Amino acid sequence: MLFHNRREFVTSALLAGAALALAPSSSVAQQPDAPFRYVDPLKLSLDRGGVWTLHFAYMPPRIATVKVPGKGDRTVWYMVYYIYNKTGKPRTIVPTFELVTKDTGGVAASFLDESEPGAVLEALQKIEDPTGELKLQTSIGISKTPIPETADYLTPPAVRAVHGIAIWLNVPEKVPDVNNFTIYVSGLTDGLSTKETDAGKLIVSKKTLQLDFRRPTDSVKNKADDIKINDNAGLGSERWDYREARILDKKPGK
Repeated sequence: MLFHNRREFVTSALLAGAALALAPSSSVAQQPDAPFRYVDPLKLSLDRGGVWTLHFAYMPPRIATVKVPGKGDRTVWYMVYYIYNKTGKPRTIVPTFELVTKDTGGVAASFLDESEPGAVLEALQKIEDPTGELKLQTSIGISKTPIPETADYLTPPAVRAVHGIAIWLNVPEKVPDVNNFTIYVSGLTDGLSTKETDAGKLIVSKKTLQLDFRRPTDSVKNKADDIKINDNAGLGSERWDYREARILDKKPGK
């Protein structure tokens, strides 16, 4: 079933309740015409035994200008998403959203989503969830309560989902004309991988979801829905991978 707006999605979710649905599983269950794109967990070769991964759904990032007390109008980028859990038990997570620009010859920049954006969050909630039905939360808000388990046979919109919003405040100021970027989503899984270098360092990598986007406009023609999915010439816009998170000094004897 396709949902053509957020209101239709929410209404259907409430009516569906405990409706049963069986559907074939894939790593990226894409429904381009729906408001959300669904990304299923995918087993990778670096996964150790017992690794769990949550399901994720998102709408392409949007652009909005909101009023911030004491600062006037502020243009921000944001992404609405939700998470649901079919791992067999509740999971406590701290999701992180890193936006990395990737224009050839352009300014390379990295932005982490704001954990407590205050008045900006309230303004965006009025745009995306005016009735409060979705209960949009920041990453910090989501980290305070375990993601509840949902039955394995359920599919969206009947799953028990937790909705969130990732917000980036400084993208328009630092890279106003960016056209290509990636959002790296970590914290959806406990997948970790380590590798020792020849220099005795320990490289720690996290299982991460990569989402690729393009923005075929510039700051002058800025519109809310400027940002589009980048399907990488048919190769897909979503990908699970292990991404380097940090490098540690390996302790003697370890």
